[in-house]
Amino acid sequence: MSTFLKQTYRVATVAGLSLLPVIALAQGNFQNLVGLAESALDIINIVLVIVFVIAILVFAWGIVKYISASGDPAKVKEARGFLWWGILGVFVLAAMFGLVQFIGNSLGIDTSGGGTLEPPGVTRPPAP
Repeated sequence: MSTFLKQTYRVATVAGLSLLPVIALAQGNFQNLVGLAESALDIINIVLVIVFVIAILVFAWGIVKYISASGDPAKVKEARGFLWWGILGVFVLAAMFGLVQFIGNSLGIDTSGGGTLEPPGVTRPPAP
């Protein structure tokens, strides 16, 4: 496995683990099934955006590798692999995003996001 992929996996793992507290603090009150489905679709949308950005970066890395290959057949083949997987990833993720939107709309769930994330805070008691 190339060094770039190892670094990408490490960055993705650290980014994912660093978002866990935010997701835990943002958990709402699941009184009904629609609230649970909305929360699940919101989390899926966030994950899709992150993976979509990674697919774009893989494609861009393939372009850089292709340009720097200087006609070496082995390097050109490796660069084409990055380009192929980047393009495939973008199309698959676009289809997944459409599927999430379709499922949300079919269930009557607002999938536009639109919510705001407020950090937790401490309320001060009134002054005596």
